[in-house]
This record gives sequence, C-alpha cells and structure tokens, in this order.
Amino acid sequence: MRNALREWLGGHVTINIRGKRFERFINRAVKEGLHIWNIKRLGEESGQFDMLVEDYKRIRPLLRETGCRTHVHARKGGPFWLRMVYRRLGFAIGALLFLIGVYMLSTFVWSVEVKGTKKLPVYKVLQVAEQYGIKRGAWQPALGEPTTLQRKLLGLLPEASWIGVEKTGTKIIIQVVEKEQPEKPPVEGPRNIIAKKKAVVHTILAEKGKTMVQKDQFVQKGQVLISGIIGNEMRQAVVAARGKVEGEVWYQTKVTVPLNQTRYMFTGHNQNNVYLTLGSQSIRIWPLQGDEYASFETKNEQTLLSLGRFLLPIGITSSDQMETEPQIRMLSKEQAIELAKQVARQDVLRQAEKDAKIADEKVLQIKEENGKVYLSMHYTVIEDITAEQPFTNVQPAP
Repeated sequence: MRNALREWLGGHVTINIRGKRFERFINRAVKEGLHIWNIKRLGEESGQFDMLVEDYKRIRPLLRETGCRTHVHARKGGPFWLRMVYRRLGFAIGALLFLIGVYMLSTFVWSVEVKGTKKLPVYKVLQVAEQYGIKRGAWQPALGEPTTLQRKLLGLLPEASWIGVEKTGTKIIIQVVEKEQPEKPPVEGPRNIIAKKKAVVHTILAEKGKTMVQKDQFVQKGQVLISGIIGNEMRQAVVAARGKVEGEVWYQTKVTVPLNQTRYMFTGHNQNNVYLTLGSQSIRIWPLQGDEYASFETKNEQTLLSLGRFLLPIGITSSDQMETEPQIRMLSKEQAIELAKQVARQDVLRQAEKDAKIADEKVLQIKEENGKVYLSMHYTVIEDITAEQPFTNVQPAP
C-alpha cells in the first residue's frame, strides 16, 4: 500500500527505462522489495515508473543483470523542494516576509464604512467612532468586541435607536438605525399653482386656493391653474395655493432597433488579480502570469495604507475579472417592432413626471432598412403638470 506522506518526506523520482528486458527488470525489482508505482509502457523497449529515492541506489545490480539503462525524468518530494528553496533562499525569505506582512496588514483597519444614515451626518458617526479607536490604521484586536463598541457608540449618538458594528476583513461597517423624528411641515409662502408644460386638463383637485381652469381645457406653459389670491374685488387675501392638476401631454419619439442583437454574457470564468498600488501606478503581484480574456468586466476594491490620519498613496487593489462572450440573436421584424415599442415607452416615461401613465399610443411610421427597424411613435400621457410660482407682487388673479 502506498504511503503518500512517506513518499513526499523521503522524496521520489520518475524514472525512464530503456532496454529489451525492462519488463524483467520491473519483475526483479518488485521481487527484491523495491517500492515502485505508476508503471507504464512508453514504447516497445521503454517504460516509465516512480520509485523512492532510498530505493534508487539498489537498482544498479538489476540494471547490470537485465542490460537496461535509466534516466531520471523528474524529482519530487520534500528533499528536492528544500534544495530548490535553498538555491533560491533570497526569494523564499522575501516570499515569507511578504506573507507575514500581508497577515500583519490584515489585522489592521483600512476602511470604515457607515450605512443606514439619513439625517444623521456620516462625519459625526465617524468622529464618535474615532473616540473609541475605530479609524483607519487601528489594530483590530485592540478595539474589543463588536457588542461593546455598539453599546459605547449608542451612548454618544442619541439620534440613533440601534447601532451595529461588523468586522469584515480589514473593513469595519457601522450600521445605523435612526430614531423616527416627526417631520415639521415646511413654511409655505403665498403662491400660485401654474402649468409647467402645454396640456389638456384631465383632473383638478384644489386643496387650497381658487381654481382657474376647467376639465378638458387647453393650457399653456406658465398659465395659472390654482390662484393663491382668494376673495372678491372688495376683500382679498393671499394664500399658499395647493392642489394637484393632471393633464394630457403629447410626446413623439423615434427609436432604432438593429435586427442583429449582440449581448455579452458571463461565461463563469473569473480571475482575481492582486496589485500593489503606488500612486497612480500598479504592479501585479498575484498571479504572476494570469489568463488574458478577450472581453471581461472588472470589479475593483482598493485598500490604502494610512499613517494616523494621513492616507498614504500605497495600498493593495483586488481586481476581479469576469470573462464575457458575445451572443448574437437575430430578431424578426415583429420582434424588433415590439422591442422598439418597449424602448419608446421607457423613453417617454423618463421624460414625463413621476407616476405618469400612458393613456394612448399610435404608430406613426415603421421602416426597415440596412438591417434595422425604424419606428416613430406618438403618445398621450396623463401626468402631473403643476409647478409652484411664489408671489413677488400680490395682484388680483386674472
């Protein structure tokens, strides 16, 4: 039975043997108790096998007996690895020191990220965290347990209802949940509600002020929809007009769709490259020779060293390259038209206001030329058309 540990510690060699009686040599070696494995024939009068280094010196009598000749093809195991390391002692020491340095650097904090803040300033959270040593360049074992840090931070940030501290490699993430504060209503000054674009009035909901238009009325941009001047000719008052007016707005858009659609899909192959960053220059330190992808997407994560509060232009960049390959899909004319309509709808809704709805769409023109489909569309969109117009001089509404 083979003993892999013994083979590696003692070392083993791969032997190429030549001779008409090399099969007899193998039989005699096994009979003499030599440990031989991976036996295979290379030719009519040649073969190959692996054996322990300690048994190599015992094959000379057998070679003389069978008239065979041998050649060491490969040397493997601990003794040969140590010999290689000794020959490259400088490189080995450098690699060892590099690994020790990387390990030591991994025990420090190189970035602090704050998540979950809305009204609480991030810089305030970082200032409080720094009081307890949570900052770039801090030694992680000296910081203490995350639960202890959470309790301390919460004591100095009354705006937060909960704080979580998570250590992820060389990064510390501070998760903040803010207390719900009742929002104070903004102070509103006298104003009109006007139309921000040409439209036909669809619905009117005036909460405060005087309605100046009717449903199905065409309005120009800047026309007053809800006036902030209320009352009659004898007695008037100014208020902050408030309400919602929706209108029918018309859009025309043109879309071009190629019949040959090229999409880049991930192949599942990826490679992580590690670079030593010096200023704007980068030197790849791992792997020394990597795969070269024809097309790929890259995701980078950079960690810079710091000295106290000073950020040094030296760091480590981890670059994850994900290979992609193009896939070509041939569309029919009908498929291209449907895709063009989807793109046109998205384009119109981007131009319209939030919560806009498409009420009607019409195809104005369809043309196929040079492997492309050209589509011209007309849309009727229901959207909010209001804008605020603060008073400069209080005048009666027209």
